[in-house]
Amino acid sequence: MPVPSPLWVFRMVHLDNLRFILEQGMYAGTQAERDPNYIFIGDSTLTQQRETLALPFPQAGNIGDYVAFYFSPRSPMLLNIKTGYRGIPQRPQSDIVYVCCRLDALEEIGLDWVFTDGHAKNSLSTFYQDKARLDQVDWDLRWEPYWQNTEEDPDRQRRKQAEFLVRDWVPLECIGSIVVLNEETKTVVTEILAEVSRNVDVYINPQGKFYY
Repeated sequence: MPVPSPLWVFRMVHLDNLRFILEQGMYAGTQAERDPNYIFIGDSTLTQQRETLALPFPQAGNIGDYVAFYFSPRSPMLLNIKTGYRGIPQRPQSDIVYVCCRLDALEEIGLDWVFTDGHAKNSLSTFYQDKARLDQVDWDLRWEPYWQNTEEDPDRQRRKQAEFLVRDWVPLECIGSIVVLNEETKTVVTEILAEVSRNVDVYINPQGKFYY
């Protein structure tokens, strides 16, 4: 599959984080301006490790200096959040929303970014700064509902978790849409948007491809 155009990237956040994001944007965890009440939904041990893992480019900082997006929805991490697998705090999927941004919108702002061909913490993954190398991402896996490793392909899970990382901060102007699980969550998100005077499209699990 060729590189999608336009290319969207997806960040999963807790619903209760959305108001701050729609008022201030998205900050990396190392930034002082980050939401002091941010509700974390992932693997805290892994996140701590990422904070000190240096990127392989001069003056690029650590992974923790970046706001992390996936190229793919329905990630292995979302399944862990849904099930509580591997000690990750279990949460209903209705509490998880996707903040979606277009790559060209991020570029227009002039933000610094890098991307990977797999999970950023995995030693097999390669980091890139050249958009021409987006062909190294496995786009065939992007919408696949099944990403388990197999005997024929023992590297599927790593590739499914390819990341797009934006340095320091993503301004709210870059938010192109929000995806939610159901009508109830859409109502909540729509009310937040009205309260903060923002106009962002909200979609309910498009084509059933964003949630388990």
